[in-house]
Amino acid sequence: MKSQLLNVFFKRDRYCLIMWIFLILFTSNLQAQRGYYDAPYKRYEANLGQLSNGASTTSKSYVQSDLQSEASDQQCVNMSATNATVQWTLTEAADGLVIRYSVPDGQSGTLGVYNGSTKLTTLTLTSTWSWEYLWSNGNPNNNGITNQNPRMRFDEVRYKLPSKIAVSGTLKLVRESGNIHVDFAEMESVPAAITAPAGSVTYTGNGSDLQTFIDANGGKKIFIPSGVINVNRELYFGSANTSLIGAGMWYTQINFTNTSSLNGGLRANASNISFSDLYLTTNSASRSNSYKAINGVFTSGSTIKNIWAEHFECGAWIAQYNVGGPAIADGFTMSHCRFRNNYADGINLCKGTANAIVEHCNFRNNGDDDQAIWSADGLECINNTFRYNTSENCWRACGLAIYGGKNNKAYNLIIKDNLEAGIRVSNNFPGAPFNNDGMHEIHDITITTCGTFNDTYNNPVAAVDIFSATNAGSQVKNVQLYNLDILDSRNDAISISKRSGDGIYNLSFKDITVNGTGKEYPNNNALNRNWGRGYFVLIAGSPSGNGTYCNMNYSNRGGNAAANEETSAIGTFSWTQSSNCSTSNVAVTGVTLTPSTVTLSVGSTQQLTPTVTPANATNKTVSYSSNNTGVATVNSSGLVTAVASGSATITVTTQDGAKTAVSAITVNNSNVAVTSVSLSPSTASLTVGGTQQLTPTVLPSNATNKSVSYSSNNTGVVTVNSSGLVTAVSNGTATITVTTADGNKTSTCAVTVSTASGNYFAIKNKWTNNYLYDAGANVGYGPTVANNNYKWEKVAVDATYFIIKNVGTGDIMHIENLNGAVQCTAGSTGWWSAQWSTENVDGTWVRIKNRWQTGSMIHIENLNGSAQYIGAQNNWESAQWQFQNTTASKRVSTVETEVQNLAVSIYPNPAVNNEFNVALPELKQGDTAEITVTDINGRKVLVNQLQESGKISHNLAAGIYVVTIKSNDFSISKKLIVK
Repeated sequence: MKSQLLNVFFKRDRYCLIMWIFLILFTSNLQAQRGYYDAPYKRYEANLGQLSNGASTTSKSYVQSDLQSEASDQQCVNMSATNATVQWTLTEAADGLVIRYSVPDGQSGTLGVYNGSTKLTTLTLTSTWSWEYLWSNGNPNNNGITNQNPRMRFDEVRYKLPSKIAVSGTLKLVRESGNIHVDFAEMESVPAAITAPAGSVTYTGNGSDLQTFIDANGGKKIFIPSGVINVNRELYFGSANTSLIGAGMWYTQINFTNTSSLNGGLRANASNISFSDLYLTTNSASRSNSYKAINGVFTSGSTIKNIWAEHFECGAWIAQYNVGGPAIADGFTMSHCRFRNNYADGINLCKGTANAIVEHCNFRNNGDDDQAIWSADGLECINNTFRYNTSENCWRACGLAIYGGKNNKAYNLIIKDNLEAGIRVSNNFPGAPFNNDGMHEIHDITITTCGTFNDTYNNPVAAVDIFSATNAGSQVKNVQLYNLDILDSRNDAISISKRSGDGIYNLSFKDITVNGTGKEYPNNNALNRNWGRGYFVLIAGSPSGNGTYCNMNYSNRGGNAAANEETSAIGTFSWTQSSNCSTSNVAVTGVTLTPSTVTLSVGSTQQLTPTVTPANATNKTVSYSSNNTGVATVNSSGLVTAVASGSATITVTTQDGAKTAVSAITVNNSNVAVTSVSLSPSTASLTVGGTQQLTPTVLPSNATNKSVSYSSNNTGVVTVNSSGLVTAVSNGTATITVTTADGNKTSTCAVTVSTASGNYFAIKNKWTNNYLYDAGANVGYGPTVANNNYKWEKVAVDATYFIIKNVGTGDIMHIENLNGAVQCTAGSTGWWSAQWSTENVDGTWVRIKNRWQTGSMIHIENLNGSAQYIGAQNNWESAQWQFQNTTASKRVSTVETEVQNLAVSIYPNPAVNNEFNVALPELKQGDTAEITVTDINGRKVLVNQLQESGKISHNLAAGIYVVTIKSNDFSISKKLIVK
């Protein structure tokens, strides 16, 4: 532990602080190390190296306009002088080099790399991916930003040396050209390249046909050997049980060359997709939405391991934004990854992600939350865990963020040198609110040099920032924070506040040590506020609610704070000392293991999840063992791998109290053949534009290969995608057949499609002119009545109330789950939550009010993608609607527009081979045609731009889409069928 902490914290002028940190860590009942303690690299700070030839250490500065405010420990080395040199004596033999550096915007530089006196190479340092001017760069994510200090002024370069520098050898860097600042170097011993795993298929192309190779080898292990592969599109994984494996993050590089949105990174949209041992980079140099290194949904058989990703929008964004795959991400493990130098989040567990573990990872120099859990789109994120990770030099937002949900955990982390908050808990973003049940646990974390008086919006934030808003409910609740060490906070250490909404409930702090606050005072005060700065605890905004505290240890208050705690604006918030302030351990009383029985085939895996009781036990560390490693092995995270046929017992043991639980593992060696398949439902009646999900049941239940495929005998009537989602195209009948990959067993579903009949309405908003539609789980809104999902039927309940039923899907609007969004599912017409009335605004517009929640009316005020019902005001035009008479369409797309003398067309149609062509007339100079593709539910799934006729590459699932081609002179929508 000592050597690791030295690598993270040691500075000449901080020897006393280090000794104090050691005292804290060894006397606070800490049972496991914090941060990515087992990282393979060692850090060598530039200002602690041997400097010569004009290399000089900058002063320590928290001033945002100073370059070094973004450096590790706010110091770096200026190496702009001729032959400026920094060198270090290595404590371990190593051949993998990373240099964190800065060069002025628009410039470059070069550094010579030496092993002692022997030159190894010259590295070029570029500003291509650095220097973000958030207030003026035009990205919509930055609207309203007022702080005019550039950010992301550092970047990194990596190089694998031809051979190791020996222990006690010398790594030397010599400036050859340019104005260069070096923050630090990291060195590691690079392991040997991985060879193709048994049973895998090896890709040997140049990247141009990699998607085709992936599609042709679905369900297999795909191996990419050493080398650089250039790919001009996002790589899509739509077949279950597919793995992409490289030779190692120092050997196999995938470089994404297409910089447009949706054209980079790896996307999973099937169960048990895994990625490992890859280095992912991109030519993109800006925050472009939908340009993530890792994207999509991952399940209990999925692992993401040894992935190094740089220069993407996000490192990883885990959520379902496609159709046909798993509804949510559930039960996957991510470990030993490096997400660095990205323009937004490090990782975001989003839209209902559950039971995920992210551990032993490094997040550095990212431009939004490093580790986030966001219950977006009304889908609650539950029981996710961040542990043993290090977040550092995050230049926007925070190192750890929890936005809604329940029972999420974060522990044994290091969060360091962030320009804004270290930890944030709030309901500031639309989505599912904080649950009334469960408890978020945040503990055993070191937060060093975080917080500011001047964030991107020139507002103050604390190192630990907890506040209420109104975007996902009105309350933040059920949060425990304990065993936190908050060191050298730039502003306040802890802030509890109401920005809007109600307040914060059931909040507790225990065993908190704060040493040093207000470090940036009196700087970074762009608005010249005369507020106090440097409080240990600040309670502001007059919140409601309650919080308890005990064992709050304060020292070295700084800034201009006149007291330890500022509570003059505490409102009705109850901030009281807990009656149980004992600093003794909370002992473990038991542990359970889920699942308790598992049947696997040889080579497959299963993630086990332990639950330690009580929930507030001090030490929840566990270990795993197998009583028969010849049958099944288990790693330190509880991932079981089946080795050979037989039985084994996996035991989990708590470090505290040696409590145990077991899971019985049965491994089948021989192939268990499929004997039959059935399809549910076996018949379906749809209206044009409607959908039906088919569910196959493969027998026996322990069959080795349960993969199936679908086909329609009449695609002019209905289509079916790879996951069994049927879409009605036009009147008639068709048969959907499911076929097993093993044995070609089949079953069918007879589908009848008819044009809906009746009185139908399109529901138009007064504020935006958008129309409500069935977006799946929720009611969405879009600019055009694109298909029957935008059309509704009123079904009378009595003289006052009615049901609003969707023409395309047959689902009904309701707010039964009270998740903040108006839902659209197959609910009961007897629910009062599904019964509505209208209240006249004038002769044209009405308010749509709910029978159950009498004060609630449908609105889209927050423009979060879903219709809402909470908090609307009578005068809001966002809550005023018009029921427009319409008829049900005979075809899905009713938005094709004839524009004379414009040769705009799409071909081939149906499109094949993941591409289609767009023919355009000659555009005016400087004009660009934007190509937007929306699916049958109105969801935007692809955006591209053309300046002339050209080809559009895509990874769309088979189905029907609407393609809108828009320039300054025209806007035309076309139906596209993808096969």
